[in-house]
Amino acid sequence: MKRLLLAATFALLMAFTRPSAEAQTFIALHQFDTEANGARPQGAVLRDAAGNLYGTTTGGGIGEGVVFKIDNRGQETVLFTFQGVNGGFPASPLIQDPAGNLYGIADLGPGGAGILYRLSPEGEQTILHVFQGGFNLNPKVPTGGLVMDKLGNISGTTLFGGNAKCNLGCGTIYRLDKAGVLHVRYKFTGGFDGSQPFGPLVQDADGNVYGVAQSGGDRNCPEFPGQGCGTVFKVAKNGTITVLHTFAGGLDGASPQPGLLLDGAGNLFGASSRGGRLENGTVFKIAKDGTYKVVHRFTGADGKAPNGGLVSDGAGNVFGTTQLGGSEGLGVAFQLKPSGQLKVLYTFTGDLDGATPLAGLIRDETGHLFGTTVKNFRIQPVQGGNVFEIRP
Repeated sequence: MKRLLLAATFALLMAFTRPSAEAQTFIALHQFDTEANGARPQGAVLRDAAGNLYGTTTGGGIGEGVVFKIDNRGQETVLFTFQGVNGGFPASPLIQDPAGNLYGIADLGPGGAGILYRLSPEGEQTILHVFQGGFNLNPKVPTGGLVMDKLGNISGTTLFGGNAKCNLGCGTIYRLDKAGVLHVRYKFTGGFDGSQPFGPLVQDADGNVYGVAQSGGDRNCPEFPGQGCGTVFKVAKNGTITVLHTFAGGLDGASPQPGLLLDGAGNLFGASSRGGRLENGTVFKIAKDGTYKVVHRFTGADGKAPNGGLVSDGAGNVFGTTQLGGSEGLGVAFQLKPSGQLKVLYTFTGDLDGATPLAGLIRDETGHLFGTTVKNFRIQPVQGGNVFEIRP
């Protein structure tokens, strides 16, 4: 009861006594205020049909992170606590199947290079695949999140493994079938196709997947000379890769961020954390015909270093977060209109509203936006961040 009262007090404080300069309604739904209930969420939340939110934290529990549920009254339940041997440091969003099971990735595990896992609605974990560490070229260190097709196969990316042209490998795209067998769908070379892919991937109706590689491509780009500024790619069901854009740095952008948005017309939207204007990052669009266009270059005042993916409202408006920038330098939530005009929906202050929103946003059917912050300077000693809602 005490925690519920505290949550209600925080919500009222955020929503009414300190509205943002942009006059949006901001509600801190849950504060991570003890190590036991998790700390420092980095992945986006997942919302089910009943309005419950699910997510992961990179710390808390016994120090290796948790999977949490926040019901539609704002009450948190820790569904699972990681202990290293069963995974740890889960920094990515979850997905859910029709039966209510949750699926995710964790950086740690018994093989030393991450796991894929399933969590029942009651919180019972099943490890689906163990990634093995070492100097071999097996896929290792899953990144960014997962996507599930209509048959129940799971696809994702790994930072390493696959090809000897990079130290420890240039990264892979994999598919875990329903029988639990891991198939390598593509091995990056570190050249034209990029290296160190970072999920989650997005999938079209034909089974093609789209994603970003944060390095490789044009090795002459000024931001990362010799390494490359990254690529946007498409991989067909037969494993053929098509590079949709190679980042050149500067005004073109550099270091694309995970979580592409594929709209109903076949256009892709994404963000780069570097390049643009004064290295503040960009939002870009790749049209169905392959045309690349930078639709916004951040100024710093309206955000810096966009991250965590984008979400759309179906009317052409795109929403996201930046981990830095804004009037306080601690990140913003933004709306990018079809005209290209950017509106700052909320500027984070590091108070009870949190700071450094790494995960991007999700949107419900009413247009409300939900996300997480990594830090919260007022909550001592944890400073564990929060889960928030914005009502534009």
